[in-house]
Amino acid sequence: MLISSKNIRRLVKRVLKTAICVCLLAILYFVVGHTVGFTMESMDIRDIGLRISNLKTGLVTRINNIKDKNISELVGVSSDVSYKSGNSMSFRVKNQRKKLKRKKKVNGWKENRKKKCFGKPRSGYCILEVVYKAENTTGFNNSVTLTTQATTGFEYHVEELCRRWQGPVSVAIYAPGDDLKFALENIEYLRRCGHECVRQWVTWHFLYDQMHPPESSLLKLSLNLMKKKVSSHSKNQLFSINCKSKPLSKGETYVRLNNLPYPINVARNVARLNAKTHYVFASDVELYPSENIIPRFLRLVENVKNGSSNFTTKRQVFVLPVFEVRSGIQPPTRKEDLRALMKRKDAISFHQYVCDVCHRIPDLNRWLVTKGSPITLKIFMTTVKAVRYGWEPFFIGTNNEPLFDERLTWNGKQNKMQVTHELCYLGYDIHILDDAFLVHAPGIKMFDRNKFRQPFIAKNRRIFNQILKQLREKYKREECGLS
Repeated sequence: MLISSKNIRRLVKRVLKTAICVCLLAILYFVVGHTVGFTMESMDIRDIGLRISNLKTGLVTRINNIKDKNISELVGVSSDVSYKSGNSMSFRVKNQRKKLKRKKKVNGWKENRKKKCFGKPRSGYCILEVVYKAENTTGFNNSVTLTTQATTGFEYHVEELCRRWQGPVSVAIYAPGDDLKFALENIEYLRRCGHECVRQWVTWHFLYDQMHPPESSLLKLSLNLMKKKVSSHSKNQLFSINCKSKPLSKGETYVRLNNLPYPINVARNVARLNAKTHYVFASDVELYPSENIIPRFLRLVENVKNGSSNFTTKRQVFVLPVFEVRSGIQPPTRKEDLRALMKRKDAISFHQYVCDVCHRIPDLNRWLVTKGSPITLKIFMTTVKAVRYGWEPFFIGTNNEPLFDERLTWNGKQNKMQVTHELCYLGYDIHILDDAFLVHAPGIKMFDRNKFRQPFIAKNRRIFNQILKQLREKYKREECGLS
């Protein structure tokens, strides 16, 4: 806590009183000394004047630095003054120190109350799991859960995801501050007015920065929603949802206004770890999947399992290639349509103009002309124990695979490469599926040197280099094989 103007006035008064006392004492000595025949030199007035001058200089220095000091320094200055002024001021210093300790204790208690974590703490964030639970359930081995994450304002992509996926979806929303209020409104709108798959298949989780908590009333509401203590009537009173008009989205979110990093990997892990199926597909909220993936993937698993004696112990993941289309073009659901768009140059490999190596699969042109089956997926090719530097594939796997490193943020990029490198060190087979793919929401990304992200990019790069060093030490090998 900074020193108030009241405390400054007290300090000045005390020093002035001391200076006045010293001056009076000097005058008295002068008068008495002159009366009994002492000279000016014998009185040592110069020494007294020097003391007063030093006291004045110290006072000025203290006042100039007062904004950067805390109240404990006030006690320190007062103790020096009290030494010259007598025991009464020393007694006041002791009381002042006791008050300071009490204030620190109370303020610390209040601060801890403000930072109380509703839900589960994780990497400096608070996790509210399963605030909205999907109505449908499925067997552990009977489906694949699509897991994804978003910030407030991107929830509407989930409706398109679940319409295409037709299976369980686990979504983690980052909503610090008053973003939680708008996120709840958006989800209520989707569950009441959107496609029925949102209510049937999508489970929602929330996380917020522990230093930027939402209002306690919103957190309590979220906890009550988790415990199903909020009736439909109460929801209607809390959220004024009109299906004829979407909720008004904020121009600027709390995250952007406060320049907060987006902990994308914390959100990815929360969504993944809450999946209730053996196979999980960790994707991004703006990546729309092609049609009929789940049943064809499960048939592929059965076929591979029947033809392999070590299928259950083999380390392997299944990659879906990613593309993007021009604005105004509907993302395709079938490979034939994607191939036609690629031919017209209305579709390209994802991030081709930003980071082509990050998502382009090997032998892309041959993949495009390879015909798929409506009954089962097949393995197009396998990259064994090798990885291209910078590759960040999206793949179907299990929760036995490495989690995403939660030190890496969305703002700093390079937030998925760590998983690919670790898969390489662990000797995973990375299979590329022949007829399953993802398409980003319309709009082709161009390279943009965003000044806002530069500090985060530098930080992520440092962390990623640390991760590579840790992986080399962990697996006692140099850089994993590249191809």
